[in-house]
Amino acid sequence: MREILDQFSFWAVIDIAIIAFIIYQALLLIRGTRAAQILTGILFVVATFLLSSIVPLTTLNWVMNKFYSSFIIILIILFQDDIRHVLSRMGKKSFIPGADRVASHHVLDEIVRAATSMASKRIGGLIVLERNIILGRYVDVGVLIDARISKELLVSIFHPSSPIHDGAVIIQRGRVAAAGCFLPLTREENLDPNMGTRHRAAIGISQETDAIVVIVSEEVGSVAIVAEGKVSRRLDARQLREQLNELLMGEEEFSDKQARNESGSPGGEVK
Repeated sequence: MREILDQFSFWAVIDIAIIAFIIYQALLLIRGTRAAQILTGILFVVATFLLSSIVPLTTLNWVMNKFYSSFIIILIILFQDDIRHVLSRMGKKSFIPGADRVASHHVLDEIVRAATSMASKRIGGLIVLERNIILGRYVDVGVLIDARISKELLVSIFHPSSPIHDGAVIIQRGRVAAAGCFLPLTREENLDPNMGTRHRAAIGISQETDAIVVIVSEEVGSVAIVAEGKVSRRLDARQLREQLNELLMGEEEFSDKQARNESGSPGGEVK
């Protein structure tokens, strides 16, 4: 026991701390990418490989050895886009907890005001709010804006006379990151036939990522919200604000709001 303690020197502690810091930062970098989503699968493959090396499973060990030799190359080919996005984020990532908070009262208020205004004027719109999964690949194919969000900006983007109205606006970290973005369409076949391309695109991006999508229908002049492939339709300003608040704001803040409502305190409304 004493020999082990003697080997556990000051520099050993520093060495372990550096490795732990590198692993932690690597996990932060892959958070929000497909690589993070398949991390469980990768760990399962590694555990299977270790198991085949320990116990006498000859055939499994042979298969895993053949697979392991090409494992790194397979990962690079499959996730080259994610690797590129991760590398591009290096040096830009904030190490301050909470610095990348997406939702705020101002952002939600401006989105609700813009959506209800467009609905009253029969102007179609598609607003995507990024959460944990980074939407960089969709931002890159759109028109970069990087502007403070406002009702006026959103309405002007989706106005039929705008050259970038036929696409989605993506909100990142409380700012309008890009407009005119193209989203993946859902492959579901059992959808309401009244749902057009906007709804299919909104459902598609919400199925592939954890993004929240606000849809304004120009045909019926109504507002809908999509999360995890589920659509809530014909929302008024109050309902839209409440659902966005529940989905995007912190759990603690939302719990405080519920407590105030239960105590009879009047809540604020978007005007």
